[in-house]
Amino acid sequence: MSPARRKTSKRAASTAKQPARRAAARRHHDGPDIPALDRFLRSLGVDPEHDEEYSLTAPLLADLLMERTAGLREDPPTLRPMPYRGHPGETVAIEGIHVYGLCPHHLVPYFGEATVRFIPRHRICGAGALVRAVRALANVPRLQEDLTQEIADLVERSLAPRGVYVHMAARHLCMELRGAEGRARLVTEARRGEAPRASEGPSPGRRR
Repeated sequence: MSPARRKTSKRAASTAKQPARRAAARRHHDGPDIPALDRFLRSLGVDPEHDEEYSLTAPLLADLLMERTAGLREDPPTLRPMPYRGHPGETVAIEGIHVYGLCPHHLVPYFGEATVRFIPRHRICGAGALVRAVRALANVPRLQEDLTQEIADLVERSLAPRGVYVHMAARHLCMELRGAEGRARLVTEARRGEAPRASEGPSPGRRR
């Protein structure tokens, strides 16, 4: 089995296990252990005795992490198909979707924009629904490369288009705060079927 096929099989197997994992998380989750988080922060010197503002750190950090990891405890997003009334071979695209994710290694944010393009056969979905689905998928800490693939898989599975193209470019604070300490952006792509050409997506050098 080729490395690419092996990686695809591994991701498919992991995806198949996700509903059971989320169900277990919902059954056993009673909210974040704020006292444990407070003890950890104090061990780093983030101690209210040093600065009274630190008395807010543990509960606020817990709330933030709960929000940004919500996908671990929720069912994966779905897209409700609607009839496509356009012509064969035409493209539907949403550009500039703001994405905020967490690096799975450091739980430090990365943020950027995603573009989703697909060539419908018979079905499309609401634009807002697709944007919400992308953001919901980003609420699971995972590599940007994997998030890009998950978005393409969702569109392919839900809408059965002729082709899908997903482009994402993001800044990673784990890279900027440590190690390289550079503001380079990571660019990832995913293609399925007769996907629109990569050149049709946003240019990596685009500036707002």
